[in-house]
Amino acid sequence: MRTVFPHGDGDRFAASAAALSERFGARPEVPGLVDVLLRDKCARDGLLARWTAADLSRLLTEVVPRHLVLPRWSAVPELLHDWIDFLDAEGLLMAGSDPVRVLHAAIEAAAPACLAAMADPAEWGPEKFWALSAREHGVEVGAAAEFERFVRRVDDGEVDLDLELLRGIEERAEREPLPVPVRWLPPMRVPVEATPDVEAARTPIAGVMAALHRWAGRRRPLGDGVELGAELDCPPELARLFAVWAQRVHLVRIIDDRVVPGAIGTALLAEPGVLWTRLWESFALLDEVTGPESGAMDRLLDGEDVFPELVRAVLGALYAHTDALPFEQVVSLVLRALAEDDGEARPVLARVVERVLGLWERMGVLRRYRTELPEAVARIEAFAPGSPDRTMVELLPLGVRAAHGSLRAFGFVAPTVPEAVALPAEVLVLVLPGSPPDVLEEVVSGWIAARGRAAAAAELGELLRRVDDPELRLGALWLLEHTGDEGVLVVRGLRSDPGCGAAARMWLRVRPGEREVELRPGDELVVALDAMAVTAQEDAAAFLAEFRTRSTPDQLTVLDELVRAEHARADLVLGVVAAEHPDEQVSRAARRCLDRLDTA
Repeated sequence: MRTVFPHGDGDRFAASAAALSERFGARPEVPGLVDVLLRDKCARDGLLARWTAADLSRLLTEVVPRHLVLPRWSAVPELLHDWIDFLDAEGLLMAGSDPVRVLHAAIEAAAPACLAAMADPAEWGPEKFWALSAREHGVEVGAAAEFERFVRRVDDGEVDLDLELLRGIEERAEREPLPVPVRWLPPMRVPVEATPDVEAARTPIAGVMAALHRWAGRRRPLGDGVELGAELDCPPELARLFAVWAQRVHLVRIIDDRVVPGAIGTALLAEPGVLWTRLWESFALLDEVTGPESGAMDRLLDGEDVFPELVRAVLGALYAHTDALPFEQVVSLVLRALAEDDGEARPVLARVVERVLGLWERMGVLRRYRTELPEAVARIEAFAPGSPDRTMVELLPLGVRAAHGSLRAFGFVAPTVPEAVALPAEVLVLVLPGSPPDVLEEVVSGWIAARGRAAAAAELGELLRRVDDPELRLGALWLLEHTGDEGVLVVRGLRSDPGCGAAARMWLRVRPGEREVELRPGDELVVALDAMAVTAQEDAAAFLAEFRTRSTPDQLTVLDELVRAEHARADLVLGVVAAEHPDEQVSRAARRCLDRLDTA
């Protein structure tokens, strides 16, 4: 049973959560609690079986009081004691959890605060407040029309509710992050060698801000930005943007259109590292960067403020690719993140991304250069056919550090190399793909060295026994390649395992000295289906292109074999073929196979 969900896979999370709940057993005295705790854990870190004292304290004092209406409050800590004992007894409690005795102590310590919060309406969430208030007036939330009338009566002042309390609850809810699944980024090497002050003082933005502060001492009107632009040697619209940005960090003030030095401006300039950090931290809220494209940009997210999302998408694209990226590829990645690849929005988005990259270049975060390398030009053509823009973009060390901090602030889990070395096998296998080759090598060697080859191989072997998942299976076997003879010994012990036996036998068969391993009918098929499932998940277009190189009869045979082999991810592969294969005969066959899966 898989308990790690680092990339927000909703379907597989739901299946694992249901399996965990069933194995744990029904708890009618606390309806919905197991579902809430698993969903909250998925949103926090994606690690359903790794629990710390802080996790349990937060669950008891914040999550449960916010969301659950329960008939007996003291049943909550009782269930959590049972939950920890269940995970421990089943061998599911993940490495990195606090000791079991510490977890039980944390539950006991937080129980009084939990009971107090359950009794305090100020600690409830908006939905719980409305549900209980309606119930007190004889209205059930499930009766939609009746509940809507109740809300209207509250708005009209006919029902007396504590509206001040409700406003406080709603304001707190707006400040708290939405419970969406967490997203892990691949492990990266984050530089730490230079001091922020030294680096920041060398960046072009430091000079811009110093010149702007000097100009502000003249207390001149900003106007259309022409005079300030001449002072800063930049276009007027950019000069106005710099003035607004400087005001956001309190370097200057704009009063009646006049730019004047801020009260802390001189002191702030004397601390270039602090100034740089304040400029970077405020950038995501600098909507003025969108300029004349602001209206078109906001339409990408149905009127919501799109600029913070754009900043996050650009950072994610650059951080996850340590080599230089074509500008056109950055635009494509951002477009996919924001607008589901809406080609009509591309020109507008490209202009805003260009503006963002230009400002970050002044901050020393990245460098841009033009390329004529044939392979780079071919990549550019793939993302934007006929594009004359051959600009490449590359994060600099300062940018890697800044992006790492910002992406964590945005809610991503972005492990460094030392953090990755400490991860359990199930987590490491799922988050390693996407790391640069040199980082990959450093993490793998460090992870094995920290445990010793025998212990590392044993941990991977236990993962293969426990979880029937092609992504984990392929990743664990790849890691076992690096554990030498100890890994071979572990895989030999898996040859007859009902879940991973076929993959173990195939893994051994291709190794020197293991030719005597006897394969069973269907072994090659199972391993091929694993590879198909992983490719279909990571890149559906690439999977379909490869799948269509087979003859149509062969394609139909593979679809049938997916069902008969009862492969763990048959639904994923069949779903891609059913939805996206251009040949109606094949897509129709895939839909029939899906129906067979559903009725099996």
